[in-house]
Amino acid sequence: MKLTVVITQGEEMLIGQVQEIPGVVTQGANVEQVMDNIQDALGLYFQDSDVVLEKNNSQRTFKNIVSMQELEFA
Repeated sequence: MKLTVVITQGEEMLIGQVQEIPGVVTQGANVEQVMDNIQDALGLYFQDSDVVLEKNNSQRTFKNIVSMQELEFA
């Protein structure tokens, strides 16, 4: 499954959010740490969930974007 991770600048840390899943949010000191943390957050999210992702659920607006990266999650 391919997801989009949007990384924005918070007050003290970078904040990573999965664009297609509003409830998956994490933070880190740098982009690499955010990407590692987002993998963990996704694992926990799907562990106890029967969520079905909808392709048209990506109309969210983000401010202060530092990076947008595609993530392959299995």
